[in-house]
Amino acid sequence: MENHVYSTRQIRETEQRVFAGDMASDALMQRAGAAVMAVIRRRFPAVQRLTVLCGAGNNGGDGYVVARLAHEAGLAVTIRFAAPPKTPDARIMAAQAGVAAEPWNGSLPEADLYLDALLGIGLNAPVTGVAAEMIRALNLAAAPVVAVDVPSGIDADTGAVRGVAVNAALTVTFIGHKPGLLTGDGASHTGILELAPLRLPPEVYPPSGVAEYLSRDTLHFAPRPRNSHKGAFGHVLVVGGDEGMGGAAMMTAEAALRAGAGRVSVATHPSHVAALLARCPEIMVRGVTHVAELAPMMEAATLIVVGPGLGRMAWGQRLWNGVKDCPKPLVVDADALYWLSQEPDRRDNRVLTPHPGEAGFLLACETLHIQENRLQAAQTLVARYGGTVVLKGAGSLVASAERLAVCPYGNPGMSTAGMGDMLAGVVAGLAGQFGLSPQTVAQAVLVHALAGDQAAAAQPRGLLATDLLPFIREWVNV
Repeated sequence: MENHVYSTRQIRETEQRVFAGDMASDALMQRAGAAVMAVIRRRFPAVQRLTVLCGAGNNGGDGYVVARLAHEAGLAVTIRFAAPPKTPDARIMAAQAGVAAEPWNGSLPEADLYLDALLGIGLNAPVTGVAAEMIRALNLAAAPVVAVDVPSGIDADTGAVRGVAVNAALTVTFIGHKPGLLTGDGASHTGILELAPLRLPPEVYPPSGVAEYLSRDTLHFAPRPRNSHKGAFGHVLVVGGDEGMGGAAMMTAEAALRAGAGRVSVATHPSHVAALLARCPEIMVRGVTHVAELAPMMEAATLIVVGPGLGRMAWGQRLWNGVKDCPKPLVVDADALYWLSQEPDRRDNRVLTPHPGEAGFLLACETLHIQENRLQAAQTLVARYGGTVVLKGAGSLVASAERLAVCPYGNPGMSTAGMGDMLAGVVAGLAGQFGLSPQTVAQAVLVHALAGDQAAAAQPRGLLATDLLPFIREWVNV
């Protein structure tokens, strides 16, 4: 179950199967509150003052359980509610809290920690009124906020912010992973994410979720035989690097080598040949002016990456036209995605690696529309263009006709030039060895994200794309 991502509908159906068995709904609420309290004691052991903000529904009921447990543990607890509890279980938990609950009066009590138990997974409209005021107050608080199940204001299915949303330091989510906590804006509001399955039996879960949760524990590459040779691990051709943009093609090529490609060639603007050879003599580089010069390079390649530094001028267009119909597997990135959007086509042996802006022009819509429902956007790209799509960003998605997966790793330091070029190289390097399948692409996304986390450590600001190179090598040898 921990390797699946579930929609809110699936979570609710799972709860109903639990209740149809031998567990009452209030007992499940007690488990949820206890799980949150356990995380608080483990993550914030020095907390003495806790303020709990409760909504009227069952999310608020979870908050009242935490308030009671914190009070019994000797913490100084205050409760502020947006509205009196309205569900039967929430009323029971409020009556048992042992702490006087007061309505919101516009002032947030001082505390060492705040608990957001306002809205939960049922949100389907913009947050307004008292709840919005309480969320804004939480976001101005000096102490950290722990969110119960979902940061209030986040759409649990899409990650979209519904008007205003809590900026949580930590979120304890129940039963299963929700897509809105892993991708898009939701990933920025969730903070550290802890899953509390609440000890539910496996048989109550759906057989599959709306997406797969890509875990580092699933990353494994078979060791190479001792009698290996370079011809067995793919020959990657990188096409890109218009004048002044040779670094993009260089980073893609070097990442492909570090990911284990047997050979890597680069077709680039003639002005970059000397610099690329000086940077990495293991790469074969040729300056290309005319499309005809690409033919022997494509013939020798196992797989082609097109787009890094390709540009949108005449040179880039000529090279795109020379590559786009090549029957060999393609990784299409950066400016090649722009050229593809001008004359869309559909094929299966291809990977597209757009960021949200590039996805927007591939689907002829605004970037905001992509970010409002990233899962839907990734699936629409596959339906329109075929193959496998990596929709980059917080919680990168790997989509194909057979599967949809979300990567929970990566960090804000990776928001810098060249990271996409590195990813294209890792995809190509692994695909050259193992074939261009959705599974291989998902492994490449994992390697790239985990390398980024390892390179950033506790200092994400100032991270460079090339800082990932030694860690890419580490992760492809697990």
